[in-house]
Amino acid sequence: MVQKQIANPVRETDFPLFRLSKSKKVCDISPNTIRSYAKLGLPLYRRGKAVFVAKADLANFILQGRA
Repeated sequence: MVQKQIANPVRETDFPLFRLSKSKKVCDISPNTIRSYAKLGLPLYRRGKAVFVAKADLANFILQGRA
């Protein structure tokens, strides 16, 4: 059996989004806090049942003092 190799696999550190459910592990902020930020303007990205947050969006949101 021959396995195909992916030319440029995406490493976990290269992917700019994380799941809302994993926010505590990724950035030590609870999912409920990020949901509150979303009500204040933080963009969330939904694909099916999964909800994603961009690391850069979250950082900019916090640095701008909107949190």
